Amino acid sequence: MELGFILFWQIALMFVMMMMGYGMYKVKRISSLGSKEMGAVLLYVVTPIIIMRAYTVEYTQQRAFNMLIALALAFFSVMIAIILSKLIYKHERIENFSSTYSNAGFMGIPLVQATFGTEAVFYLSAYLAVMVLIQWTLGIVVITGDKSHASFKRIITNPVILGILGGLAIFFMQLTLPKFVLDVFSIISGLNSPLAMIILGVYLAQIRLISLINSWKIVSVSFVRMMFIPVIVGGLMVFVSNEFYMIKMVTLIAVSAPVGFSVAILAQQFDKDYSQAVRYVCHSTLFSIVTMPVMVIMMDIIWRMF
Repeated sequence: MELGFILFWQIALMFVMMMMGYGMYKVKRISSLGSKEMGAVLLYVVTPIIIMRAYTVEYTQQRAFNMLIALALAFFSVMIAIILSKLIYKHERIENFSSTYSNAGFMGIPLVQATFGTEAVFYLSAYLAVMVLIQWTLGIVVITGDKSHASFKRIITNPVILGILGGLAIFFMQLTLPKFVLDVFSIISGLNSPLAMIILGVYLAQIRLISLINSWKIVSVSFVRMMFIPVIVGGLMVFVSNEFYMIKMVTLIAVSAPVGFSVAILAQQFDKDYSQAVRYVCHSTLFSIVTMPVMVIMMDIIWRMF
């Protein structure tokens, strides 16, 4: 229960930040262009630095082994999400993508960091790596219907992947970063939650709120993304030893996160239904304040029973 309360508290704080972005857009202090540029800072600077900072820990065989466990759980979780989303939204591209890929970076990083500490981001990076690799290959094919859009260049130049590669170099080569650099990393890392939530608030301010609750399709995507898939994945993780409890919980938080920003970004880039994609992101994020703590509390009880 305590873990669920901590998660609820953190999501509530993020919700307040989102309302700040909403208000700033409404009073014309932030434009859609401004939010786009803030998003670039978040994607290309803040996220890679947070990931690299998580790898500035002492190398041990146990940590290396735990990373393999995290990678295995991440791959398993994403595959389950892909299969279930395909079965449910077979011919609906935006819905299929939205229910498959979570906001594990922008939502997951601050939540697992606040709940378990910086080392948890180390294990969350495994999920991010797997998700980004699949999202920018198979995911782009799903949303566009065109295999030519998936490329190795898109993967290797993705800032999340670059951050992970940099972090792995720091971890395995045991590079000692200067205190000045570590202080810069620490300060920049603090921008993650405020920037992500303010940007989402600007997104939210650009759509009619009634449109978030008058469509069963929007409700169904949020349900599949934040409840159905996490229940299946969390239930199957009963068979994973609680020796890896933190890795299991980090994976569950990533799986339970709302629809990822990437669906809106890619829908806009490939001339798909951008406004509908934004609705999926906003609706799921609003309701994640309830669903994520519920998932965490429920699975915590179930896992401890076995």
